[in-house]
Amino acid sequence: MRGSKELLATQMERTAAWEDNHHQIQFQEQGATDTWDRVSANYDWQSYWGNDNQANLAVLASEIEGPFAGKRIIEVGCGSGFMSARLSILGANVAILDKSEAAIDVACGAFVRLGLKAPEVFVEDALDNSVPSDLYDVVWNGGVIEHFFDDGKRLLIQEMLRMAKPGGKVVIMVPNAWCIPFRIGQFWQRLKGTWKYGYEDDMSPMRIKAMCHQLGLQSVQTYSFNKVVGVAWLPRYGYRIANALGWDTLETHTKKSCLGFVTIAIIQK
Repeated sequence: MRGSKELLATQMERTAAWEDNHHQIQFQEQGATDTWDRVSANYDWQSYWGNDNQANLAVLASEIEGPFAGKRIIEVGCGSGFMSARLSILGANVAILDKSEAAIDVACGAFVRLGLKAPEVFVEDALDNSVPSDLYDVVWNGGVIEHFFDDGKRLLIQEMLRMAKPGGKVVIMVPNAWCIPFRIGQFWQRLKGTWKYGYEDDMSPMRIKAMCHQLGLQSVQTYSFNKVVGVAWLPRYGYRIANALGWDTLETHTKKSCLGFVTIAIIQK
């Protein structure tokens, strides 16, 4: 077994080589880690599990295709890690990766409070990390890829594929650029200076599929769902409108819609 100094030296050499190869390319907005450190201060288990995230879990679980027992699943850019905790409850062997130490602390704390087996943890960059190749049955994230520029998006997809075992899946969930009510709400918050999520470049099902095809990936399925959340983002009266229409049900949240808030891409390795 190599000593800690040798391991550190190897990691430093690998990081230096990666930086040499990519020094002319900017993949993400500067200060992104600080942004997510601030956002992580507001993660809350109870408020997280409204019908919107219950729907995200239901759709994700349907695409993973159980049984979950024994499946190795890694969330690349875990944020709160609450979704991974629910996958652990279902029996999966879970790993989480995030470069925000504050987010990792929140995620690990959730596992502890729920009495779950501790996840495998990588406090590293999604684009430059020590996660082994060809290891996981499912590699996934939600609300991550839109915070990268296009070169970063492509590299993130390739990194996630590298982690997946042959026959495994990559699942990516991202806000849908075709969700007009959400885009209106997003524009309004930017105008008022209350938008807190930094750079965001949302993706339609067509766009993320085209990007995958550019990378030579052919086994790609995409669609969008959850029109409810988009309407809820409308300034001032969004939630009232959704409730008045009787839309705030799990069935409606999970329903496919070209104007749905969530784009999902499923890539078979």
